[in-house]
Amino acid sequence: MRSFFTGALLAALVAAPAQAQLFGTTITIVADPATATIYRLKVQDNSLVQIGVGNAKIKLEKGDPNTIVVRQEGFREVRRSFPRDAEYKDKSFTIALTTRVVQLTTLPYDAAILMNGEAKGTKSLEVEVTEGQTTTIEVTKRGFATTKRVYRWDKGGDMPPTQDRIELVDRRVSVTASPTGVELVSNDTKIGDGDGDFVVKRGTCGTLTARKAGWIPVSRERCNKDGLPDPPIADRLVLAGRVVNVTAPPGAKIFVNQKQAGVGSFPVQVPDGACVKVRVEQAAFLTYDREYCAQVNAPAPPMDDNVTLKQDDSYAASVASDQANVNVTIEVGKSYTEQQAWKLLSSIVLTYFDVLENSDSQTGYLRTAWQIKSWGDNNEVVIRTRIIAKRSNDSPLRYTVKIVSERNKMAGVSVKEDENFISWDRLLNTYKDVIGEAQSRLK
Repeated sequence: MRSFFTGALLAALVAAPAQAQLFGTTITIVADPATATIYRLKVQDNSLVQIGVGNAKIKLEKGDPNTIVVRQEGFREVRRSFPRDAEYKDKSFTIALTTRVVQLTTLPYDAAILMNGEAKGTKSLEVEVTEGQTTTIEVTKRGFATTKRVYRWDKGGDMPPTQDRIELVDRRVSVTASPTGVELVSNDTKIGDGDGDFVVKRGTCGTLTARKAGWIPVSRERCNKDGLPDPPIADRLVLAGRVVNVTAPPGAKIFVNQKQAGVGSFPVQVPDGACVKVRVEQAAFLTYDREYCAQVNAPAPPMDDNVTLKQDDSYAASVASDQANVNVTIEVGKSYTEQQAWKLLSSIVLTYFDVLENSDSQTGYLRTAWQIKSWGDNNEVVIRTRIIAKRSNDSPLRYTVKIVSERNKMAGVSVKEDENFISWDRLLNTYKDVIGEAQSRLK
């Protein structure tokens, strides 16, 4: 009896594997993420049969690869087969979706799509983003600013979108400039030396400037707005005119082509093919004159001209006077006859001036010749002075006396060239007392 029981037990143990093969093996599929749908592939027609969401149990069938498909929108599906005759220590298997898929579309349709630097076509692309990895997308087209997207998916982090759209709307102008060393600046931001990309954002206008020390800058305004012409794809900026930074002593007046342009310092622009005359003036100093030209075969103007003014010795030999170039009335005392007064006035004038150019006692008019005083090797400063006296009233007897004091505009001019002299508000020391003496002696 005992031997019969032992034999039956051994038979049961031997039959157990065969029994498992007979009835099949059941395994559990767990999807990650848990919202993914689990399908079984039918070998008869390759169709998919849903068997669960998040997890499912399947019975492995003989003669079937037992292929499982796990899907979820926004992910690349994963397929895995479980042959029945394989050995499975574990009866639970996790199938993880590890590749995110972004359905990307682009405009304009002919814009190139690059994925991690490799061209992938135009119009649309399925972008794969592997868990823990970064995928970089660039959409480019000539004349447009490149747009970049960086997709990354980390466990527990934000996922890339399932769909994305990139539209190129900002315009790009490829700019070159000359001469060498030109700096390109877009709205106060440097974009390159000699060449660069000028980007004009949609709905805006922008200013591009090419500049180089010693040259007149060139600017362009481009707009990316509806109703306005599109910016060009490419542009070239050429600097031609020059700039001279003139620096003079504080308070010195700077004239450009006879017009005052600044005080102390001024950037003088010299247009291409032209010349510009610069004059620097300051009281008590000699005038500085110079011409700058931006012409072929002419020496290039300096970038900087630091002007040092020479002392004007005529200031030390003169005084500021409110009697210069002004008619001063002198009333003759009653003790003098008209003849005596005229003779005395003429005598006083001749004390200071050598030559009377015109003298008529009958009309009471007197004018001296110009008396000249000059300084400098090339007559840099020329002061000419004369006196004009007129009888202005008979009773009481009055004369108007004017000391004409004039200074040359430029060096080397003739004293007879009236147009090259201007009124000077000073009197040489030699003549400062003429009117005072006349007023005193004719009382």
